[in-house]
Amino acid sequence: MQIESYVMAQEALAADNFDDARAALESLAPLADPVTQPLVRSAASADDIGTMRSRFKPLSEYLAALDLPQGFARAYCPMYDGGSNWVQRDGPVRNPFYGSEMLTCGVVDAAPGAHMDHTPRNGGIVFMAPDSFHHIEGTYPERGVFRLYATDNYREPVDVSTWAGRVVLEEDYDEATDEFIEVTAFDLVPSTSGEYLEATVGDLDAPAEITAKVIFVEDFPEERFDFIFAEYTAADAADSRSSTVMTGAPTSVPLADRIRPPIPEATGDIVAGITARDQELQELIGRGAFAEIFIPALQAKELALALNDRTENLSMQDQNDVKIAVRHLVRAAWLLDWYGDLGNKQQVSGAYDVFGSAASEISRVYGSTR
Repeated sequence: MQIESYVMAQEALAADNFDDARAALESLAPLADPVTQPLVRSAASADDIGTMRSRFKPLSEYLAALDLPQGFARAYCPMYDGGSNWVQRDGPVRNPFYGSEMLTCGVVDAAPGAHMDHTPRNGGIVFMAPDSFHHIEGTYPERGVFRLYATDNYREPVDVSTWAGRVVLEEDYDEATDEFIEVTAFDLVPSTSGEYLEATVGDLDAPAEITAKVIFVEDFPEERFDFIFAEYTAADAADSRSSTVMTGAPTSVPLADRIRPPIPEATGDIVAGITARDQELQELIGRGAFAEIFIPALQAKELALALNDRTENLSMQDQNDVKIAVRHLVRAAWLLDWYGDLGNKQQVSGAYDVFGSAASEISRVYGSTR
């Protein structure tokens, strides 16, 4: 009952509804246990939605640490206040801390096995939808035929009969509106079985760059996925990308620990490590391997954070420049991790611009001190 009432407040905050969130919190207060009750009352007494969201965090962190009843899941947003947990119904991410500004920022940590499998089922390229629930797989099995499949967070097939969308092959950038104008596009049509969406895209040979814009629910915004096919896809093709990190690592060890790099003793080696990851990111982004960019991005983040303790020999100006660059790189690394999963080339490119500038600034400062 306590979790159910809490989630009513969480859903109201995700919908930017201050009045409903306060009403839900006021209803929760008499039901709350002695530890939770003061946290609930503090959030309920907020005068505005921003303050309420700030006070909602300690309540959320406490409840997220408890055993949850069936149908509810923990979720985590790396962006809000240094990282924040909350509880919601198991399903697409609904971020209570950002609401409509970044509703799908975060990941749901559901029951064991959920979200952990990102291998293709049809030999294609897999991205995570912004709702952190649907896995989207694009395939290009033969010239002129693009298919898009969907599975849920347990990788069970999703019926896409009610979905809509289109494939875009060419866009022009309009400086006046700061938008991309579609030049060549084709409708995505559901198969009779609802197993996939298909578009006939003409005489397009591989390698091919194909953008899918998909609407999951009527009146919801469309989601963009950028696929770069180096060759035609095959349903029986083995996926080798997952072996990049997992080989020899016990599955009980969190992924963040498995990819965390050793921190070199020499500061110059740390900077060289950041530069190497920056170059790796450029290569991965260039060939559209967006689902793989989280590894060098997060490794560079760990190396950059280590520089915070290595600035004593720098001038005051250089110390400030490094701290600012590290802050920008860390934020950009989180965004690359998130956007890479989503498969949105424009968002990935924007985040990399910040990351690359920060990495260059770090290299400049330490290069000038040699």
